[in-house]
Amino acid sequence: MPRATLTFLNHACFMVRTDAALLVADPWLEGAVLDGAWSLIDGATSTASLLDTLNSAGVPIYIWCSRAQPDHFSLPFLRRFRSEFRGIATFLYRPGRDMRIGDELRRLRLPLAECPDGVTVALAGDLRLTALANGDGDTACLIGCGGRTILNLGDRALPTAEACHAAAPRIGRVASRIDVLLTGFGSMGWCGNPEQFALREAGAKAAVERLAVQVERFRPKLVLPIASFARFARADNVWLNGGRMSPSELLEVSRLEGVRGVVRFLAPGASIDLLRDTPGTLASAHARALEHWTECWRSRPPPLPRPPQASLGELKAAFSRYRERVTTGLHVLPRLLETVGTLRPLLVHLPDLRQTVELSYRHGFRLKSRETAAHVAMFSGTALQLLRAEDGFDTVYAGGCFWTLRRSGLPVFGRFFLPQRMGRRGADRRSPLKMGGYLWRALVGRMARQLQAALR
Repeated sequence: MPRATLTFLNHACFMVRTDAALLVADPWLEGAVLDGAWSLIDGATSTASLLDTLNSAGVPIYIWCSRAQPDHFSLPFLRRFRSEFRGIATFLYRPGRDMRIGDELRRLRLPLAECPDGVTVALAGDLRLTALANGDGDTACLIGCGGRTILNLGDRALPTAEACHAAAPRIGRVASRIDVLLTGFGSMGWCGNPEQFALREAGAKAAVERLAVQVERFRPKLVLPIASFARFARADNVWLNGGRMSPSELLEVSRLEGVRGVVRFLAPGASIDLLRDTPGTLASAHARALEHWTECWRSRPPPLPRPPQASLGELKAAFSRYRERVTTGLHVLPRLLETVGTLRPLLVHLPDLRQTVELSYRHGFRLKSRETAAHVAMFSGTALQLLRAEDGFDTVYAGGCFWTLRRSGLPVFGRFFLPQRMGRRGADRRSPLKMGGYLWRALVGRMARQLQAALR
């Protein structure tokens, strides 16, 4: 009898095994990410254990990387894999707007294969994978084996009924039915300042709605929640945990009354038989998992410290180097965008230094009076990481280690670091068409948001 099993490992990471191959998705099993901003809710899993499993598997190994964000694409895991794995492995990713996955895998000299959008790639035996583009740098996928189809939507894909409806024909051309749906049940995005608890409650409700509409649209036989088992871990972002639902709380929400019968949680290391298991046969494993996650949710380890304080001199020097990097990649474009008003100088309040500074592509780094109304606030160590790291904005924004101080603070913050994000995605003067497309999408997105605000 052929074998087809799925093992949940932690957060967004799972493993599908057949007689001919083993597929691991999005391995992040230990350690904090985003400069300590996120940690796993269950920190007992380990990279070493997974590597032991892979080294003893005796079949070809495939590792699917859905996103460049470190809770899906862990650089410490990649480095250990490169030095400790002893078998045959291939890393899979979808080429597209975000070039970071392919660039990093090549830099580490790891074997890789591209999975073009919508193309079913045969792996080994009857194991196959179809990548499905979902926005800028984000990828869902369909996995087929043993006559079963798994739809992995992670924590961001298809967030609304409209998005599910639009994607259904593409998915239907690849799979006539969905046997297992893997999807998130909580958001790890920035969701308001410490006092804005209502925003976090609204975010939790949106995550529940997302799960409900996905189940209603695709009618899977079984739903396994994944990609929501991390917490905000640092002293300057722990308030973002407020309002997030534990698995047991999620199942009590009335919106899920019609679909909760197919939802089954798993504890790390638990496996299901894709050919035989049903929601009914998984009832006891589900009950054990709820007990496990309830205990993990109750455990509140002390927050990790924020980065060490930086001086104004360090920040000024870091911004000077940041401007040089951006100019090398985009020439005069950032200054031009600021001149015409597409970008605005960013005012940042540094509470630990009791200073407000202005960051400008035209004028550089300038001190402002303490009475100046800033757009955002963050501690000086976070600001230094924002300016020094090539992915500084992505890290700080995803980590949620900042506050907004004006209604326009968040959009101004995001637009100011548009040149940094363009460079990270290869949209620079070496690729003028890609650069133009990125700017056009950013402009259209801004116009759409302004229209929505005007219509409210």
